[in-house]
Amino acid sequence: MSQQTFPEPPIDLPIDGWLYEAHPVSGCRECAAAMRELSQAKQAGDASRRFEASRRVRSHPHRGEK
Repeated sequence: MSQQTFPEPPIDLPIDGWLYEAHPVSGCRECAAAMRELSQAKQAGDASRRFEASRRVRSHPHRGEK
């Protein structure tokens, strides 16, 4: 039996879908801007920007600003 002297190949773990979920509030300018960013990031294949844009929509307080 030979000893392995190199690391195993990396394991790609799936990213949970909810990280990219975003449910914007209709008429909210902040949500609309974040959704545009989300769309652009998705087209560019930029997972980090997609996460940040969807996080902005999820955490936006929606205090009646429209």
